[in-house]
Amino acid sequence: MSDETYEDAGEDSIVPVRVKGVYIAETLGGAPSPVVLLEDERSRIVPIFVGLSEAISIHNALSGEVSPRPMTHDLFISVLECLEATISDVLIDDLEGGIYYARLSLVHGSKRSELDARPSDCLALAIRAKAPIHIQERIIEISGMDRSEMEGLRRLDSYMH
Repeated sequence: MSDETYEDAGEDSIVPVRVKGVYIAETLGGAPSPVVLLEDERSRIVPIFVGLSEAISIHNALSGEVSPRPMTHDLFISVLECLEATISDVLIDDLEGGIYYARLSLVHGSKRSELDARPSDCLALAIRAKAPIHIQERIIEISGMDRSEMEGLRRLDSYMH
């Protein structure tokens, strides 16, 4: 855990993004893979492959669906509320060997802390907390996808029905 802020992260610019949706990528001969698409204000799209349970959690948060019993991400938000802490934002800040890295920024009183976390967890929590999501510009440049690549994707909800 660190008290360093995103602004201290260096020369790379930070870009706000929104979760465009949760999709399934069909692969030839392979298992379908859940992917979350992030989109910036210039309509650039970054795919982040996630596990199925995280994909469902993100989808449910986007849809406003509430489980009869709290799921892990819902529980985390409840714990933060009990502690009077909030998620101020998340930052997807690195990509190494095909693996994305992210930081979850929390505020409790006058203290701000950052936690290393999986991007899928950060996204699921940020949506629930209505917190901003950011990504480093260089990651968009490295992993951004062309709109034509979206043609092979199916929305998660259509896949589940």
